[in-house]
Parts: sequence; structure tokens; C-alpha cells
Amino acid sequence: MTRETSIAWAKTACALTFVVGLVAAGGSTAAASEPWRLLFDILKWPLDGDPAGFQGDTPALNAVLGGVMVGWATLMYFVLAGPIARGDVELVRPLMISVGVWFVVDCTGSLLAGLPGNVVLNVGFLALFLPPLLALSRQHGVGR
Repeated sequence: MTRETSIAWAKTACALTFVVGLVAAGGSTAAASEPWRLLFDILKWPLDGDPAGFQGDTPALNAVLGGVMVGWATLMYFVLAGPIARGDVELVRPLMISVGVWFVVDCTGSLLAGLPGNVVLNVGFLALFLPPLLALSRQHGVGR
């Protein structure tokens, strides 16, 4: 995979994360919560219209989660589009570490919370981020 392809792929993963973050933030209001509630209904299987856990402080947590996802995706996008695209490959390793830390913490928390479906979703996101970041890392010998 070329450097340009790796960067474009990783930027696309950032854009998707950004959109999912906006959907999560939308879960903070009743008017915009349906896409997020549907995702959680799928993750809490069976699909029954009752995404357990959507009560009390959940709208506030959705807002925070959405903000964190949007911010993380924005940071990664601009690191990829700026310094990494200009050849500063030393920043690839911190991006890989942040994706790895997110994956471990999010999957562990999901399993502890009884939400194994989210681990499946996380594997999908990992599959979006890891290949281009690994390709960039290998192309430039980052971390050796």
C-alpha cells in the first residue's frame, strides 16, 4: 500500500469515527437519538426496540462520548493530513498507540458492562485504522 493510499484510508477511518461521534452526541437529545438508540439495540441483541441502559444520565454520557470521538477523529485526521502527509512519520507510532489503547480500554469496559456486541463494532473500527497505520509504519521503519 502506498503512503498516499495509507493516509487516505486512515483519513477515511477518521471521517467515519467523526460521523459516529456526531451520531453518539445526537443521542443526548430525544429528537436526534434514534440512530444511536438503534445501534445500541443491535449491540444489546436481540433487536427488540429496547436498548437497555438508555435512562437517567445516558443522554449526558452520549454527549461526552460523542465529543470525545469527534475530537479524537479530528486530531488524527489533521495529524494525517498535515505532518504525516508532509513526511513526519514519527507521529504514526503515537496514532497506533492511541488506537491500541482505545481498543483495549473500550473492549474491556464493554465486556464488563455486558455489551459484547460493542467489541464486534470495535474490531470493525480497528480494522479500519490498523492496516493503513501499520503500512505507514512499515514503509518508514517507525518504532525500530
